[in-house]
Amino acid sequence: MRKEMMELDSAFPVDMARRTITFNTVSKHWHPFPELGLCISGEGWFHVMDRTYPVRPGDIFVVNQAQPHIANCDPDKSCRYLFIFFRPSLLDTDEPELLLPFNSQPFLVSNRIPGEMPVAQELGRLIQQMGEELERRELGFRSQVRSKLLQSCVLLARYYRSLLSEGEWNALVSSFNRIFPALEFIREHLKDNIRLQDVADHVALSPSRTYHLFKEIIGDGFKEYLIKMRVKEAQRLLIGSDLPITEVYLKSGFPNHASFYRSFHQLVNMTPGDYRNGSLWRPD
Repeated sequence: MRKEMMELDSAFPVDMARRTITFNTVSKHWHPFPELGLCISGEGWFHVMDRTYPVRPGDIFVVNQAQPHIANCDPDKSCRYLFIFFRPSLLDTDEPELLLPFNSQPFLVSNRIPGEMPVAQELGRLIQQMGEELERRELGFRSQVRSKLLQSCVLLARYYRSLLSEGEWNALVSSFNRIFPALEFIREHLKDNIRLQDVADHVALSPSRTYHLFKEIIGDGFKEYLIKMRVKEAQRLLIGSDLPITEVYLKSGFPNHASFYRSFHQLVNMTPGDYRNGSLWRPD
């Protein structure tokens, strides 16, 4: 298995990877960005959070940021995947509901879209085309990838929307629109000493209602989400800069060395120093 840097390019934050998974070669892990996966061949399992999905050729897997996951298969078997990784900021869409599959826990009814479904076949073609564009990197590949990624998000949003009732959809969009400015506020003030009260004031809600919206939409409480985003920023700085680790944790918003190391190890399963020296993310 080859080692790969976890950070995506800041100017064009999207990348691809072709993976061959064999029995028990991958550890459970998470990425600080969304992931789209296509099973090209083989059979196995894909575990996301506390769910286990069978894997068959043509299946699509959608993993939103910070969801722990792992791919596996039977002994003496293998499974080939094509993965696309990106930051939602790449899309710069004025329709934030298109990002619901990658930001909302209840919207992502299932991480797996079976390969026999027409929407999975359309998504599979788009994923393959994005992979080819990212490998060849010919003139205009960025525009092609951005366009196909946006098409993929539209297909995903429409598919998951079809699984919800009108009432469920309206409630979800309303809640997401209330919490989306809070997510932006956290990104902008990540290194500041922000509290739940600060975020609640920003979105003009009570701290209690803000906390429940985080749990309802994101799946994490405010504090858990904030720590994950700070670890995400620390990962970016560890790989993308030569800053001393002390500066890394301060620029990421951690108040001290102990809380940084504890949180980083819990989420990444290695120390910041080992992460920087290895410059790897465990492949799916």
